[in-house]
Amino acid sequence: MIGDRVAGRFVIEAPLGGGGMGRVWRARDRTLDRTVALKQIRPDMGPVPELAARARREAQALARVDHSGIVRVHDILDTQDGPWIVMDYVRGDALGTLIDRSPLPELEAARVGARVLDALTAAHAVGVYHRDVKPDNILITTSGEVVLVDFGIAAIEGQSSLTTLGRLVGTPDFMAPERLHGDPAGAAADLWSLGATLYTALEGRPPFRRSNDAAVRFAILRADPDPLLRSHRLASTIGRLLDKNPGTRMTAAELAHDLNRLLEPPRSPRNGDRPPRSGRNPAGGGPVRRDPSAGQAGRNPAGNGPARNDPSDGEAGRTPAEGGPVRRDPPADRAGSNQGGGGAVRRGVPPPRGPAVGNARRSVAHQGEKLLAVPAADAASALGERWQEFTADAVEEMCRQAAKSAKILQMLLPRRACRLLDQVRDPALVAGVVLAMDTRHRGHILGGMHDRNSAAAIGAMAATDPRRTGLAVAAMPEDPAVRALNRLSPATIANVLTHCPHSTRDHLLSRLPDTTREAVKRRLTG
Repeated sequence: MIGDRVAGRFVIEAPLGGGGMGRVWRARDRTLDRTVALKQIRPDMGPVPELAARARREAQALARVDHSGIVRVHDILDTQDGPWIVMDYVRGDALGTLIDRSPLPELEAARVGARVLDALTAAHAVGVYHRDVKPDNILITTSGEVVLVDFGIAAIEGQSSLTTLGRLVGTPDFMAPERLHGDPAGAAADLWSLGATLYTALEGRPPFRRSNDAAVRFAILRADPDPLLRSHRLASTIGRLLDKNPGTRMTAAELAHDLNRLLEPPRSPRNGDRPPRSGRNPAGGGPVRRDPSAGQAGRNPAGNGPARNDPSDGEAGRTPAEGGPVRRDPPADRAGSNQGGGGAVRRGVPPPRGPAVGNARRSVAHQGEKLLAVPAADAASALGERWQEFTADAVEEMCRQAAKSAKILQMLLPRRACRLLDQVRDPALVAGVVLAMDTRHRGHILGGMHDRNSAAAIGAMAATDPRRTGLAVAAMPEDPAVRALNRLSPATIANVLTHCPHSTRDHLLSRLPDTTREAVKRRLTG
């Protein structure tokens, strides 16, 4: 198949995977010069007219739903070998592949679950039911996004179902009890499958694993799921999702509430932005005390600190990673800022100096040291709940141990990790942490940081490891990548783009200003 043409236009490049209904290939669209995914409906699934009907059904299901977490369909091709579906090519790994390497931490499983739930909710709202939600049908992109794929056996409300040679189509491990009974499957069945998927992500195996498919089906209908050992906070939620009765099963709204509560824990009472005086260090140490000289997370660029969002950039008052309001210092510290980067001060009053300030800084920085001393999962849980209390000094102290910090930050919500790294004043520290992350996290983190800080980190990364830097930039969302590159010198841009895939390099080049683009091209060709 490799090198074959489909419909005279698409050249098969590599297999991407397959399932019960068909096989998916990466292909090159010669007409539009882009990479796409081609799904070939299995010829042995029925006569050509039935295969064509199945292809139309899947394409219609995908076309109904407009959501970033669901793969987009472009066309249906009718060929002598049967129908093909042309879809977006999603670069990343299947969740099942990631689970095979290692079960997911609790917070990452919750993050993935929340994204899949959001996609399913959008599909259910237009009467589309997936019916085959499982780890292998969930892709995690290189930038950390979550995409639901393979609507090959989806049901569309108001349309008759297609039989498949008398078989019940789907993966037994993730098939809801009502589907095994032969009852119509709606939104509740997809939620049951999502519950089984979350269980698998945490435990590394399905909740009703048995020696054969018949035993799996019997267990789903009659047995309780095996106890969940690697997560306490999600145990009740998953148990309710796996309720055998769709009428009493957890609803989408209830699941969203549980996942959001886990991912966004309630903030502790505070005076302004200060934590309560009785607050404990999240790593288990003494009371957390805020350094009065640490100032705001954003520093004036003249002080080589993290940049604030400039009003001239159209981002005043917004956070770089998530678009929410920028957290400010307590009112007493807002009157002015030290133009040398030393933190917020009162107007006309010099910043505090002396041994007491130095001791305070060292005390706060020890938060980072203590956090690295506990297991990564515990550290991530603590940091996820108290991340707003960590000053630049504490984050920088963490980042001095790049590998440990990377492991912890990868377990956080990406926007929180980005906000923490935005505080770091030394781009080399950020570069070390980002390079120590898994490939799929690098682009997402760089893309979520403030453009100035992201650009500084990319420059530092390129100086030490240009190959991995190029791949990280290629994995970034396009707009943040272009904005960050625009802040770098043509020589650095060329050094980075040299290691990007050709199609990505050419596309990023095309979006640079004319003078910058020509300067970069001269270096690339010279």
